[in-house]
Amino acid sequence: MFPRAETTALKILALLRLVFLLPLLGGLPAHASTLDVPAAAARLVVAGGLEGGAYRAALELDLPDGWHTYWRNPGDAGIPPIFDVARSDNLKDFTVDYPVPVRHSDGAGTSMIYEGRLLLPIRAVPARPGAPVTLIVRVLYGLCAEVCVPAEAEVAARLDPAAAVDQAASDDIAAFEARVPARVDDGRLTVDRLGFDARTARGSVDVSVADDGRLVDLFVTGPAKWYAAPPELVGNDGGRRRFTVALEGPSGATGTDGVELSFVLVETDHAYEIVRRLDAMAE
Repeated sequence: MFPRAETTALKILALLRLVFLLPLLGGLPAHASTLDVPAAAARLVVAGGLEGGAYRAALELDLPDGWHTYWRNPGDAGIPPIFDVARSDNLKDFTVDYPVPVRHSDGAGTSMIYEGRLLLPIRAVPARPGAPVTLIVRVLYGLCAEVCVPAEAEVAARLDPAAAVDQAASDDIAAFEARVPARVDDGRLTVDRLGFDARTARGSVDVSVADDGRLVDLFVTGPAKWYAAPPELVGNDGGRRRFTVALEGPSGATGTDGVELSFVLVETDHAYEIVRRLDAMAE
């Protein structure tokens, strides 16, 4: 189930650590070969006992001043958080939600990031509801300032079905849950044009969003092995804002049929997630 895929990803990112660090260290004089990277404090926050068949929890990362980490689609650069819960006990299902990030441009590209104190809400479903869960979470993530390095944390907690509610923890988690986009599709986003070149496995998709003045930003993610660039605003007319998104598929991709893009519409007071399936291909 989920542990196999996540463990594979962790092995890949372990290699990425060398890819990140070796060029940096190789280009530095011997006396400067140690990078001074501050640690990000990490812990699991647990709301209490079993609620509706699942536990509410969150991974808390307290990022150092001046440093940031990345959303599930990091953008032009960065590493998304990768979770491994294979060592947990009595765990049937594990999901992570991502609050809305902020757009960050540094001249070399645009990324979607988090800064400061971050809670990523977690839903943990036990295999045996009457027994406690030993939740062991290992996470690899990108930590960036003027340099970028892979970072990792391992945190654990015992989830007891009869535990009392920790109101402070529950409120803390709820504050970040409120920043997770709601999965609501009211038809405001339409795909206007799709282009894809099977020779290069690259293309673009144009979308438009009905806007009454509250739209702040638009983010997008694609499926595994597909890269969706940060949306670029190209027009604003007739109450609709128009964006173009560059796409890059895996090697050998011949089209976009069946590919789903998840669009996050950020408004002044809410955020919504809308999924669009790209079932038509234009050359």
